[in-house]
Amino acid sequence: MIIDLLYKVCKSKDINDNAMKSFTIDTNIEILIGKINYKMFACKNSCPHRAALLSKGQLKPSNSRIICYMHCFEYNVFTGKLQWIPNKWINQSQGWKKSGELILYDVIENEDGTVFVDVP
Repeated sequence: MIIDLLYKVCKSKDINDNAMKSFTIDTNIEILIGKINYKMFACKNSCPHRAALLSKGQLKPSNSRIICYMHCFEYNVFTGKLQWIPNKWINQSQGWKKSGELILYDVIENEDGTVFVDVP
């Protein structure tokens, strides 16, 4: 049986709108929390393609995507789905281009603005 844990991470005001910030919880779990149009998201701070730190990437609020800095793969931060691969990688093998989805976490904000993340 897997028991989910709620981790207290920060205050909502600590994260600007249309920005993201990385946190380490439970000494070794790296997460990324961000806001797009005041809607919060949280995910594992690791690109599902080749495990690069997503916090080094760029957030694109206009289409709810994060761009991995290493290979520029783009993922939707609310669905976790891979949205785009740059044309420069078109001739790579299918195995190299293969990517999973972002590992998303539920974000809970209480009435005083404290942000918790639900990590399985």
